[in-house]
Amino acid sequence: MNITDYFAVEPVIIEHIKASMPDLLEVNTPFNIDDMLDHSNTDKSVSVIYYGDRMGEVSGRGKITSQYQQWLIVLTVRDAKAQAGTTNSIREYANPLILQLLAAMQGFDPKIKAYRQFLRADSPVTAGSDSGFAFFPFMFEIQMFV
Repeated sequence: MNITDYFAVEPVIIEHIKASMPDLLEVNTPFNIDDMLDHSNTDKSVSVIYYGDRMGEVSGRGKITSQYQQWLIVLTVRDAKAQAGTTNSIREYANPLILQLLAAMQGFDPKIKAYRQFLRADSPVTAGSDSGFAFFPFMFEIQMFV
């Protein structure tokens, strides 16, 4: 195995997001999206959630030689003006933060042995909202060699 800490990239993601998005009020690490919705709904916050793995290449002996860790990065915002029939204001409010998040994570190289750079992937979770509250999930994958 080429890695010694299976989750070595998590603290690097957190610090990178904090440095890249200084206006955030919180960066959280809930265990899953349900926990995030129950506990982490501060305005201008990001949740970093280990989502799982996607298997990559397999050697001739059946051993996996690379895999992709999947990290769900969820932006949470609040806007009291955004109510059931008029939600465009919350998307306008979130827009610059979304662009900052994408700029920070797409292609980010954590410079950790046995890891490559982050690539954006299809999110298994759709954006969601409630009165004055919205979350925008983005999936990123990083290839790791085990």
